[in-house]
Amino acid sequence: MPRLDPASSALDISLSRSEPATLGWLPRVLLALAGGLLMGFPWFDQAMYWTAWFGSVPLLFALQGVRWPSALLLGSLAGVAYFSIASYWIIQFLINLRDFSWPIAALLSSVFWCFSGFSIGLSCALFRWFSTRLPTWDLLSFPLCMVAMMSVYPLLFGAYYAEPQAQFLMALQGVSLFGVQALDILILMTGVLVFQFMTGQGRGQRLGQLLVLALLAAWFTYGLISLHHWDDLISGWDVRRVGLVQPDDAVTLAVPEPPAGFSREYPPEMAAVERLAQAGAELVVWPEARYKGYFNNYSVRLSYAEKLRASGVSLILHDAERAWEGSQKLHFNALAYLDEGGEQRGVYRKMRLMPFGEYLPTFFHLPGIGWLTRTFFGEFLTPLEPGQRHEVFNVNGMRIVPKICYETAFPAFIANSIGQDATGKVLLFVSQDNWFGETTQPFQHSAMSVVRGLENRVPMIHLINNGPSVLAAPNGRIIAETEAFAPAELLAAMPHSVSAGGSFYSRYPQLLPSVLYSSLAMLILLALWRRPSL
Repeated sequence: MPRLDPASSALDISLSRSEPATLGWLPRVLLALAGGLLMGFPWFDQAMYWTAWFGSVPLLFALQGVRWPSALLLGSLAGVAYFSIASYWIIQFLINLRDFSWPIAALLSSVFWCFSGFSIGLSCALFRWFSTRLPTWDLLSFPLCMVAMMSVYPLLFGAYYAEPQAQFLMALQGVSLFGVQALDILILMTGVLVFQFMTGQGRGQRLGQLLVLALLAAWFTYGLISLHHWDDLISGWDVRRVGLVQPDDAVTLAVPEPPAGFSREYPPEMAAVERLAQAGAELVVWPEARYKGYFNNYSVRLSYAEKLRASGVSLILHDAERAWEGSQKLHFNALAYLDEGGEQRGVYRKMRLMPFGEYLPTFFHLPGIGWLTRTFFGEFLTPLEPGQRHEVFNVNGMRIVPKICYETAFPAFIANSIGQDATGKVLLFVSQDNWFGETTQPFQHSAMSVVRGLENRVPMIHLINNGPSVLAAPNGRIIAETEAFAPAELLAAMPHSVSAGGSFYSRYPQLLPSVLYSSLAMLILLALWRRPSL
């Protein structure tokens, strides 16, 4: 009996007739890490969006010919590389949140990256199981495993490979039909296709390869036509003048006093409202930022009303709200809409709360666990209640759908807020991203929001406390943008139509997930029926 290579044994490599495994453990580990980094680079720098289309190729080389336990390990390594580059800013968040030292913050962040990266490990393990039983179905099984597992794994927020494609508008247009997961699938299919062409494999998948090529051609043809169609359509719309106030407030867990020369009744943001109103704004928006006292203090509400009546402009502002329901006092993260007469016309209470920041998941209330979480997060754990319904603010013919911060990460949730009755709607996101310092996080956040607007074919405004705040057209084209990490006031001319808005995806956001999970279930049944080829 020939002596086994210890490196191969360590990875539990088993060969098939179609997959010669000639790599040792070190090249496989390096390839897996390279794959994760290539898939994650667009999150770090959106100009590198193209690396996502080929990022899975090194990972597929690493997975070639291994059993599922080894695929679990290699996929997890790729996942750690992916999440560490995509969310490296968690280190800065922990430093700002609890004043941890850099080594402690990095250690805690690595725990998050390992936990998140395990989702890609599970995806790769499932894919390799499919490959041993359905070796001619890789073009379908790999993207299905990756997308389905990422959607059911308990991640802190949705992680979609397509979201940092905000600069690749021709590729993004199709998400208005089936959502961002459709582009995820297409990106991953492209990686499999390139891998098969490079290795000469997939001879039994010629039909599948032709179908993928046809799908890519159709997707990009639609994207090119749709992008220019919307450019032409938008050019004939009315223009609404929207003012954005970006104060770049420093983050703090305390409630700071107003700056010198200002008060609760007249904060710096109100002075900005007056300037923007004089410049022609019909609506001004404030971001998620410092406590204002609007909901709690009558004097603040009265002063705001007087200033808005004098300025003749509407205002949407964020603040902490306290409300009594029966004998219980509840706290909400809320947005208020005041019309040009200073009257409060609507309040939106945040529905999707941020785990650990706005609520503590049930698991962490268990004995022996809750105390540890409170030790790390302490007073940051504000006991907030979720809102119960979507709201629409009717502002001079604009039907504004308000959302707060973290909610932009949930495509189906946002699509449900647009719904069947989408004409005249505008998506508005406000957020406080200074917790993450001068990192790429706010750029990632604004890119997510651009995709949400395009998915639902409505104008989109995302006002970030520290920037970059963006205003985008329904085809994802940026109309106006502020500089990041600096105070700013922006008066933007937003194209708007009272008769346009909505998409196939906003009407049927569950269609693709249903097809995705049904297809995966059928593949599992087929794989169980087939004998493994290894």
